[in-house]
Amino acid sequence: MRRRNYARYPAQPWSDLVDGMQTGDLILFSGVSSESEWIKLFTGGQFSHSTMIYRPDPTQPPLMWQEAPEAIVPDPHTGTSHSGAQLGDAKQATIEINTAYKDVPYYVKLNWDRPSTLNATMLKVLTQYEETPFGSVLQMALNYALGHLYGQATEQDFIYCAELVALTFQAIDVLDGSHPANWYSPIVLDRVPSTPFRGWAARPSTCPWKSCCRVVAPLLSPETRRPGPADLSRRIN
Repeated sequence: MRRRNYARYPAQPWSDLVDGMQTGDLILFSGVSSESEWIKLFTGGQFSHSTMIYRPDPTQPPLMWQEAPEAIVPDPHTGTSHSGAQLGDAKQATIEINTAYKDVPYYVKLNWDRPSTLNATMLKVLTQYEETPFGSVLQMALNYALGHLYGQATEQDFIYCAELVALTFQAIDVLDGSHPANWYSPIVLDRVPSTPFRGWAARPSTCPWKSCCRVVAPLLSPETRRPGPADLSRRIN
């Protein structure tokens, strides 16, 4: 099982990346709290939180689609905020997660032929899952264990962050149904080639995406090579 060394990727500022951000791209976070460390230990990876970019209009700032136990930032379309599955301005959400929780963000670019029906499908996903509760840490661990160890899907009365991303990817036809959504963890991109992304069998490369992902880590100033959990708001342009 191959693991990516994200430290070798040069850091890039938000302003250099934002124009190319599209629906399906990921922003993964590596946290330093006891809960984040527990998640990384339990899943065997270096990430503790996963989120997805949603950008129906490329002329507008990208949004972040994520599952969280509390409200992160308001939805710019409605002006309201809530816990659970939620939308928010991607840049502001990234700053808030880094500032409040000291999580370091990593951007993953999905090079994928996005279908013309993508926005319509995403609206259905948002309608179906928005405000779905996060659940407790114990519930998250149990759901993940049932999915990852036994391949058993669980009820979606509550879901965790990577599960929401997986459900979304399955709905928009990036992921196949080989595993239930609760099989996935924030370190899913490091699980090459065991992650069943569509097109993997036909593309035996080091990347499991339908085309290939480009990892850019972390979202800081280019001169910052070894970032710590410092205040990202002072570094994002």
